[in-house]
Amino acid sequence: MDFPNEQIEELKKIYPGVQVAEEGGNTFFLLPKLELPNGCNPSKLDALFCPTRYNGYPSRLYFEQKFSGAPARNWNGNSRILDRSWYAISWTINQDQRLVQMIRSHLDAFRI
Repeated sequence: MDFPNEQIEELKKIYPGVQVAEEGGNTFFLLPKLELPNGCNPSKLDALFCPTRYNGYPSRLYFEQKFSGAPARNWNGNSRILDRSWYAISWTINQDQRLVQMIRSHLDAFRI
């Protein structure tokens, strides 16, 4: 899926090292060492963002591992994507947002 260049450039400014990849007709954004909300342990993890419908959710933010220090969440996503294992929680956001806003909305699930 094509996304506006200005939104991809915005992602690159806010999340240095972001990479775009396609698999199975889906676009994914790899966010290396994404900073997690205060209190999360560890404080940074690689994350994988899919802004479109995938695995039954309108969008998903996956993490390289489950983590602690955030409100208890239902870790129900365990997927193999782009030759790596990823974990996600059950969380739905408003899809009518820019890519950066969508990532922040997903991260809101982990704010205390």
